[in-house]
Amino acid sequence: MKFIHTADLHLDSPFLGLRNTPTDLQTQIMQSTFVAFERLVTNAIESQVDFIVIAGDIYDRDEHSIQAENFFIQQCEKLKVHDIKVYLSYGNHDYQQVNDANSLLPDNVYVFGNQVETKQLTTSDGTSVAISGFSYDSRWITDDRTNEYPSKAQVDLQIGMLHGMVSGSKENHANYAPFKLAELTAKGYDYWALGHIHKREVLSENPWIIYSGNTQGRHKNEPGEKGYYQVELKNGHLVPEFVAIAPIVWTSLSIELDSTNTAAELQLLLLKKLEAQLSTRTQLVQIILKGDTIASNLDDNVESGLLLGQLQRSIVSTKLTTVWPVKIKIETTNQLPTLMSLDQEYWQAAAQQVFTKTTLDQVAEKLFKTQFIDDEFNNYDALDDLKQQVLLEFNARGEK
Repeated sequence: MKFIHTADLHLDSPFLGLRNTPTDLQTQIMQSTFVAFERLVTNAIESQVDFIVIAGDIYDRDEHSIQAENFFIQQCEKLKVHDIKVYLSYGNHDYQQVNDANSLLPDNVYVFGNQVETKQLTTSDGTSVAISGFSYDSRWITDDRTNEYPSKAQVDLQIGMLHGMVSGSKENHANYAPFKLAELTAKGYDYWALGHIHKREVLSENPWIIYSGNTQGRHKNEPGEKGYYQVELKNGHLVPEFVAIAPIVWTSLSIELDSTNTAAELQLLLLKKLEAQLSTRTQLVQIILKGDTIASNLDDNVESGLLLGQLQRSIVSTKLTTVWPVKIKIETTNQLPTLMSLDQEYWQAAAQQVFTKTTLDQVAEKLFKTQFIDDEFNNYDALDDLKQQVLLEFNARGEK
């Protein structure tokens, strides 16, 4: 018995933080979420899995494109030919009132309703499986739904599908079906297929409680390999294995600098480093310049985007756009802002209070009602970027 656990396909999703992208690369980017899922479907057929569970956010928006819907239907029809079933729930991005009468999906696809329900099947090897889950009917679900899940049925295996966030986690996604690990464990299930968090993570091995992550990273805060879990029943135990499928990978490149580096020297160095990262997979690279002190003219070139533009033009001229620089940022050591007569201790204390997700939510609450803005800033890398910008600004003013 084999199945695939995936989530957060975000078909037809835009990428964030890109500019001056060459036409051929832009085409790859626009197709990347589709290519990733098509690879999953191809692998599912070749591996002869029994079924696929998709734990929310098939689409990037509740009012998704016709192109995305038609593509998903076509892929499900491919699976139907090979007798592979699909069990899906909708998440906070593609929430909807589930109505079977309006569904255009083929009959091998089973959609969970807006209340927790359980669907059962028997696989080709005779394994009895129960799958429990629900679909979002609105963008936010603030209540804990785990008490609505039944205890394990009289089956060989039971799988729980949940698009949500662990209660009390630092990301504080309280609007997204919060749950406690102990509640999931208490149900007696064999596997929990989680969605919503775009970073794959194993929360528990007994039972398996896993975030599969998304299938294609969409911005610099979603780096590394992306894909799904293929889970196989071996000697009475479930064995999950991660399979990478993203056609485009977000990566980072760190460079140590000192005050003697010029812009011309740096551009040559960066070009050489990027060429060294060439591989068969397209990479979108964030470059991080590190150092205690960095020449002020170099700082200006970075902040204005001049250095990035020059580097991108050099990449285009060499036709090596499979390694594309998307951002250059400076990370100085967390030194005392020279503008202020505070010591390091007070700066650290103030920074810890100011640069928090709670503070950001309070300041920009109305902006975060727009989904793509919430996605961009609802992470701790964004807070670190803001903190570094403040440090640089303080120091720049202090030098004037």
